[in-house]
Amino acid sequence: MKIFKYILTGLLGILLFPANCVMPFEPQDVKDTAGILVVEGMILETGTTVKLGRTVGIYTDADSGMEDVYNALVQVIDDGNNTVAVAEPQIIDGKTNTGTYVVNGAITFTSGTKYALAIQIGERQYQSSFVSPVQTPEIDEITWKQNDDKSIDIMISTHDPEGIINYYRWAFEEDWEIRARYFGAFIFEINDRTIIEQSIFDSNNRYYCWDSDKSKSIITGTSEKLTQTTIKSKLIHNLPANNSRFSYLYSMLVKQYGLDREAYTYFENVQKNINLSEGLFAPQPSELQGNIQCVSHPDEPVIGYIAATKETVSRIYIEMENMGGEDQYNCAETQNFFASELQIAYWSSLGIINFDWDTGMYVCAPIRCVDCTARGGTKNKPDFWPNDHQ
Repeated sequence: MKIFKYILTGLLGILLFPANCVMPFEPQDVKDTAGILVVEGMILETGTTVKLGRTVGIYTDADSGMEDVYNALVQVIDDGNNTVAVAEPQIIDGKTNTGTYVVNGAITFTSGTKYALAIQIGERQYQSSFVSPVQTPEIDEITWKQNDDKSIDIMISTHDPEGIINYYRWAFEEDWEIRARYFGAFIFEINDRTIIEQSIFDSNNRYYCWDSDKSKSIITGTSEKLTQTTIKSKLIHNLPANNSRFSYLYSMLVKQYGLDREAYTYFENVQKNINLSEGLFAPQPSELQGNIQCVSHPDEPVIGYIAATKETVSRIYIEMENMGGEDQYNCAETQNFFASELQIAYWSSLGIINFDWDTGMYVCAPIRCVDCTARGGTKNKPDFWPNDHQ
């Protein structure tokens, strides 16, 4: 298991941050790290999702360092040797080889019962330790404040009215609406040199866009050292100033998970080691031990920790007009072009705002000012979005 000591931090870094750079350092006793199973997920009453992958080794050029495992049988079991639920392979764009397994339907935790994850891949069997479910308290509130540098801090507060839960993990999903600085009344089609008029009511307009993201780090917190089981204004995200998220309307859905001490310690150390690690094979600053084992081959290293908990959620909206930030568009200057000159405007990355009948010229501005897709947005409007435009 000595190889496990050196590679665990880097492999978890790959799982959480696929784009991280890998520094080419090889411990003396590490010859190949291919094939180690990495398990990510939690057993939840609703929305149980498990991600399986195998490391590809240090001598490959794979972008993520992971290969999806899509031929597995994944089950939630209890300590009475009962199968509680079977996780089906997730289907994305008609493909099932994503390495993600989802339980379709809710799991009802029974008091006094412990749960585990059982995985079978070929002839090998893996299983997590049986754990008691944690009843996660509700989120009290999500708040935000703007700092002197115009960045935004988003914070969470929670408490356990029963005085039992001291350990938490959080994840979040972000969605935001991007509005162009100006509505572009015309679009210049470079292929056939035509000018197309567009309406703001057209579903393909370039004035309204949306974008989304998810948390990419492990966020944990504890009230262990406090006199009450209360967490107040825990920072979970910082948004830099002049970000496209601040174009018009921003939303964050926060997911809260109560943990026991063992799970909290594991996730806390994982993130700590990721922060401190200098590369894929840098020696880890502390030992990590998950709760998943290969039952059929006990000496095989496995990476991951499976907790059982309830998920509670809360959503916050932040409107740009409440942020007091500076104009992030920098679109004050415009340029005028005759119709015969619009090809020049196009190749200069300018978009058309409108037509000036007095001068007979088209008024143009930088494309980022009239086309929301130029700022990373798409026309994929979230189903829950409060605005009725498209």
